[in-house]
Formats: sequence, structure tokens, C-alpha cells
Amino acid sequence: MLQETNIEIIKQLSDLLKVTDKDIYKNPLKTLHFSTVGQHVRHIAEFYLCLLKGYQTEIVNYDARQRDLRIESDRDFALENLAEIINKLNFVKTDKNLSLQTSFGSDETLDIPSSFFRELTYLIEHTIHHLAIIKIGLNESYPAIKFPENFGVAHSTIRFRQKSASA
Repeated sequence: MLQETNIEIIKQLSDLLKVTDKDIYKNPLKTLHFSTVGQHVRHIAEFYLCLLKGYQTEIVNYDARQRDLRIESDRDFALENLAEIINKLNFVKTDKNLSLQTSFGSDETLDIPSSFFRELTYLIEHTIHHLAIIKIGLNESYPAIKFPENFGVAHSTIRFRQKSASA
């Protein structure tokens, strides 16, 4: 279920990118303090790539991700990376204990026990958060771009809205 939910969210992002002009992808957006859609996509993709690498090494360190600037500047390359992530997620069927390493900017590294499924849960919320940011930026700068109703909306919020509407 976790893999499928992550894949669904990544597909939402991929679908948006396929209909977004390549120049819009790398255009700095004033509303986002001049960050680009591409920068947010790179950030999302690299967290997944980092976790998938961590599935092999049993160590995940989001702070030490690769930061491939081509993902943020080349929409088609970003789409290839997202497709690769989806493909790899389709093949991971079992949970695995991991060590999450982080330093919060200090010299001391913390090792926090985690698991692949726990990190997938985190990435659902992390990705939805960035989709919401992308939506805000594009709505403000390119209001003609249309989004699916629940793009960038947390699953718990969707359920709450559905329950409130039926009450």
C-alpha cells in the first residue's frame, strides 16, 4: 500500500510536468521566493533516490543526497528520474530496518532507527507538501494551468473534506 500511494503521488507530479512548458519548469517564481518548479521536483526526486539507495545500504541520509542540477533544469530528465523511481518502488515488496542519519547542520551525526516503510510514509507527506508549494507558485504565476482537485492535498484532508461534505 505504501509503495502504491507514493507511486500515485509521483504520477500526479509526472502528469503535471508532461503538460507544463519546459520554460515554466525552470522559470523562477516570485511567489516561491524565486525558486523554480524544477528545484522542488529535484528535491522530491532526490529524497526518493536517497531512500531507494538506502534500501540497499541500510543507511539513509537525506542531507547527503546527490543534488543533480540537471533534474531541476531539464524537465524531460526529471520525468525520466520520476519514472525510474516508480519502477524501483514497484519492485520493493518488503520492509527493512534502516538507520536514518542526520546532523541538522552540526558536525555531530545522529543515527535514528527507522525502516523503509516508515520513510515511505514520511515521503508521502513530504512530497504532498512540495506539490502544494508547486501548486501555489504555478497558480499565482500561470493561472491557466489546471490541477486535479486533490493535487497537493494530504490524504487525511481529503478524507476530512469528504466526511464533512456528506454530513
